[in-house]
Amino acid sequence: MNTASGIEAKSDLIKNSPHILGDIRGANSGPTIIAMGGMHGNEATSISAIRHALELLAPLQEEMKGRFIGVQGNISALKKGMRFNTEDMNRLWVASILDKIRRTSTENLASIDRAEIKELLKVLDPIVYSESAEEIIFIDLHTFSGKGGMFCITPRKERNIEVLSQLKIPLIFGIEQALQGTSMEYVDDAGHIGFAFETGTHGTKIAEDNAYAGLLILLVSSGLISAKKLQGFDQYYDYLMGKVEQYPHKVEYVYKHIIEEEDNFVMLAGFKNFDSIKKGDLLANDRNGEIRSLSDGYVLMPLYQKQGNDGFFIVRDCE
Repeated sequence: MNTASGIEAKSDLIKNSPHILGDIRGANSGPTIIAMGGMHGNEATSISAIRHALELLAPLQEEMKGRFIGVQGNISALKKGMRFNTEDMNRLWVASILDKIRRTSTENLASIDRAEIKELLKVLDPIVYSESAEEIIFIDLHTFSGKGGMFCITPRKERNIEVLSQLKIPLIFGIEQALQGTSMEYVDDAGHIGFAFETGTHGTKIAEDNAYAGLLILLVSSGLISAKKLQGFDQYYDYLMGKVEQYPHKVEYVYKHIIEEEDNFVMLAGFKNFDSIKKGDLLANDRNGEIRSLSDGYVLMPLYQKQGNDGFFIVRDCE
C-alpha cells in the first residue's frame, strides 16, 4: 500500500468507527488532543461535554492549530449503563494484554470489554504510534460515585504539570502506579501526555459542566486555539476557578483500600473527595469489621456503587 492510500485508509477507519464522536483538524499544524469519554459505561456524562466541544470547534478550523478527536469508550457497557460488562475496561491497557488483544480475533477474545478495546486500538494506534513530531495529549474523562471536588490523575512529569497547571485543578500524583492498566499507561508508554480528569458525580450536570470547562481550558493551554476565539471561554474559566479554589493544588497517593471478593465492603455515608481525615478515623466496614484510616490525609473516590474494587484512596499534600 502506498503512503497516500495508507493515509486514506486510516482516515476512513476513523470516520467510520462508532467509537469516534468527531475528528476536527485545524488549518494549521499543532497538537493532537484525544478526549475519551465513557471508558466506564455508567460514566456517560463526559460524552455530552465532548460533543459540545466538537460543536464549538467545528466552525473554527481555520483558527485551529492542531486536531481534536472525541472518542467514546465502552459502547456496549454504555448502552447498559454499567461500569463494565465482565472486565473493567480501564484495567486492561497493559502492554502485554494489549498485544494479546491485537493478535486475537474478536470472536476469541475473553470478554466484550476486550473486544471494545480491540476496536479502539484500530483507530488509536495509528495516531498514538505515528511518526508525527506534533504533541499528543490524551484526556480520559471520568466521573465518580461519591461527591466532592474534581481532580486530575497524572504522572509527575514536567510537561504534564505544565499543561495541567493552567486548569488549576487538583493534581494527584502516584495513583497511576496503584491503578495498573489504565489508558494513561498506554499513552505514557508511547511517550505522550496522558491524564485522567475526574469531573464530578455520575450523571450530574455539574460533572458535565466541569468536563466542558476543563476541555476548553485544555484547548487553550495546549496552544490548539486562542481563548479569544472560543465563545464563553471567560465564563467557563471563571466558573472552573471558583470550583477548585478551596482544594489543594497538588497531592500524592498514600493508600488504596482494595476490595476482595465477598468482602461485603460498605463505605460510611457522607464522605466526599478531599474530606480531611486523621489516622484511626472510621471510614468503612466489611465482613471482618471496622476499616480505619491508616494515615492522615484526604479521602478520595469513596466507593458508593456496586461495581468496582477500589474502596477509597488516601492522599496527602505535596510540593
